[in-house]
Amino acid sequence: MSFPVYRTNTPAVVGEFFDNEVILVNMSMGHYYSLRDTAATIWQGLDAGLSTEALVQRLVDSYTVEAAEAEAAVLTFLEQLVRQHLVVLTDQPLATKSLDTPSARRPYTHPLLETYTDMQDLLALDPIHDVDPQQGWPIQK
Repeated sequence: MSFPVYRTNTPAVVGEFFDNEVILVNMSMGHYYSLRDTAATIWQGLDAGLSTEALVQRLVDSYTVEAAEAEAAVLTFLEQLVRQHLVVLTDQPLATKSLDTPSARRPYTHPLLETYTDMQDLLALDPIHDVDPQQGWPIQK
């Protein structure tokens, strides 16, 4: 089976890795996200340029999960990321970065995309471009 290829939606999406969590901000939508455990592992793989097949294998290598369940989880999670405009389909080959090999398999949890919209208006402000000589900054869109 041939899987679609995805890449992170940069520069619209920025992220930061902390231990076992990734915090993402979609600057165009003003939403921010928390990805933990398996979701963070998938995002790190996407950020490193891994193919969908390699993401599935990374879950199998990192967690106590069978390949079929990992494949279903990755595909479902990728669909969620597409709907939130965090990743996009690409037809370009991806340059991969090196990732650490997991030392031991951890307990599996289903990947979860935690979405927060409470700061949407603030995050959607553009302080560089939304400056008006009479109104100043910020100017809400």
